[in-house]
Amino acid sequence: MIHGVERADREQWLNPIALLIAGVLWGSTYVVVKSSLEAVAPSVLMLVRFGIATIALLPITLWSGLPKNSAAWAVTGRGGLELGFWMALGYVAHTIALQYTTAGRSAFITALYVVLVPLLTGVAGQRLFPKVWWAAAIAALGVALLSYDGAPPNIGDLWSVGTAITWSFYIWRMEAYAARAQVLWLSLIQLGITTLAAALWVWGSSLAISSAIWNPQTIPWLDLVYLGTFATAGTAWLQAIGQRSVAAPVAAILYTLEPVWAALMAAAWLGEQLGDRGRVGAALVLGACLLCQLPVRSLGRQLGRAIVSVWHRP
Repeated sequence: MIHGVERADREQWLNPIALLIAGVLWGSTYVVVKSSLEAVAPSVLMLVRFGIATIALLPITLWSGLPKNSAAWAVTGRGGLELGFWMALGYVAHTIALQYTTAGRSAFITALYVVLVPLLTGVAGQRLFPKVWWAAAIAALGVALLSYDGAPPNIGDLWSVGTAITWSFYIWRMEAYAARAQVLWLSLIQLGITTLAAALWVWGSSLAISSAIWNPQTIPWLDLVYLGTFATAGTAWLQAIGQRSVAAPVAAILYTLEPVWAALMAAAWLGEQLGDRGRVGAALVLGACLLCQLPVRSLGRQLGRAIVSVWHRP
């Protein structure tokens, strides 16, 4: 019993950390995908990326063993198919968006799912604590400040909005399966579905794929291997692990760190810079993450005691 309590306490802190790491990796994908699209078509990039991800996760999943019983198989299979559908839609929109808009702007617009997830859970009848709504509102304001860079909207911005919508459904539905499904198999099925969708996209695309795209000397293999392993297979596993005990609205707030990482990396590698408005927005996003995750009343009491102790220190 004690070990069970210790494990639950450990997961209470480790699972949010897993989601934070996933957010850092996701933030990096905006920069890597943006630069990779200069060498490959979006459909090809997505196919190679998810093909590598599926291959990378397959041996680990097989080594972990099969789901324990038919019920676990049913939940894992059903969840993998549904989540794979939303994952495929999200990554198609994400990849197309980065053809037309900047990495940082796409990241900030996509982060609007932090507002959509609480709305979905509220419509579904789940009780939401007031701090979640306050955090969502603060995050939405932060995203709005970050996303406005003075440039007129473009088709890439619309695709980024589509990405936000699909991610919100994905995060919301992940909560229904993550605690009951076998995590690695759940992730593998999603990746397989998305790889299949990408293959159909390549097959049905009207774009003429030149032989140079498939030339090993010109294709950005390091970028695609990184995208397929750490940024795709790794994040799928981290998300499934993290959302075992982290509610979807809280997870969505934690994910709002993603555009912050994307902005920092875009500034370092692509030369994109945040103005004063963007810096304020980034601070609001970070504040929303803390507000949603930390026990506010307990934190307030601790801060108050610390201030009093410092004030009265001789």
